[in-house]
Amino acid sequence: MHMMGKRWADSVTHACDPVFEGADVGFVRQVQYADDQQNEVVHLLWEADPRRFAERYPESGIVDTYGEGQWETVHCIDYWINLDQANRRCRLSFEGWDLPELWLDLHANGERDGAAIAATFARVLGVPSPRT
Repeated sequence: MHMMGKRWADSVTHACDPVFEGADVGFVRQVQYADDQQNEVVHLLWEADPRRFAERYPESGIVDTYGEGQWETVHCIDYWINLDQANRRCRLSFEGWDLPELWLDLHANGERDGAAIAATFARVLGVPSPRT
């Protein structure tokens, strides 16, 4: 089985980074690998500045999600890609909007998978899709 490693992650982040930059809420990216050789991606994470996110997306309900008491201690708003390499799929999770997690089938092709993932994040964040 062909593992989705660093080359795959580089293609996916190349497609997704402009979406998160377009949201203009200070998203910062992390990639976690299962090994030091970066042969297998475990997950990708983009973290937004919570204050900027709440200001840009008041309709997301993000402050209410945490509650007034906890909101002041929130350090980031997370957007995850968790990979299930064995079954060639990923789970996307989004904070805000009370959205369920979403599973997408993958093709082990970073450009193709990245375009589909980026388009999904773009719809959630209301920014232009890289597919247009």
